[in-house]
Amino acid sequence: MVKQVIFDVGGVLLEFDPSAMVAAATDDANDAKLLHREIFSHSDWSRLDRGEGPEAILASVKTRLPERLWPQAGQIIADWHRSLRPKEDMGELAEELHAMDLPLYILSNAPFRFYEFRDRIPGYGLMRGVMLSCEEGLLKPDPALFHRLFDRFSLLPEECFFIDDSPLNIEAAQWCGMGAFLYRQDMTELRAALNAAGVPVRP
Repeated sequence: MVKQVIFDVGGVLLEFDPSAMVAAATDDANDAKLLHREIFSHSDWSRLDRGEGPEAILASVKTRLPERLWPQAGQIIADWHRSLRPKEDMGELAEELHAMDLPLYILSNAPFRFYEFRDRIPGYGLMRGVMLSCEEGLLKPDPALFHRLFDRFSLLPEECFFIDDSPLNIEAAQWCGMGAFLYRQDMTELRAALNAAGVPVRP
């Protein structure tokens, strides 16, 4: 029986579009491809989610880019969070779940900059608890982060319904005993999955 719902943030509650971010920084398609690869598709990006500062990430990125692209890389790393947009349909779902007295939580791989954009997260004020990778020193899909969530908020994994857009994170959540749903930007599919799990949301 589902007794609480846990949300990821980027790609679930907020629209996260790296391609649009690099396109806003340069009109050159090849430069955009290079910036995307060396910023968002590199392991450096996860260092932000581990709690490292943007200055260290930019310094590393610069070692892999031509100097002419350093200003664009600096702009992207400084301002990426400003392009995050709320997914209003998720906000409506959160309000519906809250009205059912289902506790809501956030479990997110996120940097400390989270606190600069949290007010844009739909349903944020309804959340009973928030766990961020930057504060825990652990990243999804590490099972240790899920177990820390259970311990911190006294949750039973079999009573949780977890929503994430990463297949690896969903697999890890299920391995830990949670009900989990891979969100593929299809709200109808998500609502059907909640109903199948015994949560009577509207179709």
